Amino acid sequence: MGSNMTRNVSIQTYLPKHVAAWVQDEANRAKQSRSQWIGAIVTDLFQGQEFREEGRRNVEHINRQLTFITVALDGLLLEHPDKSLRGRVHEAHRRKVTEADLEQGR
Repeated sequence: MGSNMTRNVSIQTYLPKHVAAWVQDEANRAKQSRSQWIGAIVTDLFQGQEFREEGRRNVEHINRQLTFITVALDGLLLEHPDKSLRGRVHEAHRRKVTEADLEQGR
């Protein structure tokens, strides 16, 4: 009985009617059974977790690098002979943040 085929296991779930209709519509659009469509979604969800974890690690690394760069730049600006330069850089940054917020409707 050494078969290489994996047997699927039936898992039953109860969904609100509107969600069940959505699942049926999406399965029809994909030309799959509801079971196949839900199975693909669950598989993608679990396989995607490793990508999300890698993404979180990358974001943490980038944040650490940005913190270092920010601190280093601020230190250089503090020691610059033109003592007004640091204030001008901070004001330019505030303007850019305000512009970006306005563009995004905040």
